[in-house]
Amino acid sequence: MSSLSQRLTAAEMADLAQTAEALAALFLAPPDLETVQALRSMPGQVALGRIGEVLNAGPEADTLRQILADGSAEEVVTALGRRHTALFEGIFRQRSLPPYASAWDGTGRLCGPAAGRAQAILRDLDVHLDGTGEPADHLAVQLAALAEALSQDRSEIAGRVLDELRWTDRFAAALTGADRTGFYGALARLVLALRTRLAADAAAATDPGSEPLTCAATAQI
Repeated sequence: MSSLSQRLTAAEMADLAQTAEALAALFLAPPDLETVQALRSMPGQVALGRIGEVLNAGPEADTLRQILADGSAEEVVTALGRRHTALFEGIFRQRSLPPYASAWDGTGRLCGPAAGRAQAILRDLDVHLDGTGEPADHLAVQLAALAEALSQDRSEIAGRVLDELRWTDRFAAALTGADRTGFYGALARLVLALRTRLAADAAAATDPGSEPLTCAATAQI
């Protein structure tokens, strides 16, 4: 992957890094009351809308905003917590959608080779997992690694993370099927939109005749 900084402005790089970080946080654990209140506030609603603009995924951002505003903050926290458990943990494991690369890469077992590759990426970024309790191939950890690679302008490592995230095609399709109009289905589609945006930027960076992209919207998470 050619240097994205040759294609994107510093503000755009920061926007994409912050977007990846925000998605990572929302996939790692269901939002608590403080997070829900922040996202329901005017700055939070604007930030979600801008993420939609940055990723050309306005309907998905609108879905998040509508769900976050549906009921009291306490009710939203409870509903999202239950949905997170049902989708990603579940009473019946065979019906859940584990957010780990190893569960979707055909190896048939958790903590497979994908976890080792993801851990190597974290080492190359000098990032250490503190208290997450999750293996390195968890979607949230991979998105956090992508955010860090973008923040450090490590385009080669960002490319490696994007390669590792190819499993999210299958995961997002399954999650959208299970939660089509829900919060986590929308988050899954935003992950795909982020990958699409970065892949397009990377391809454009290899074309010396292309003009730099501009983006009027900046996501402030």
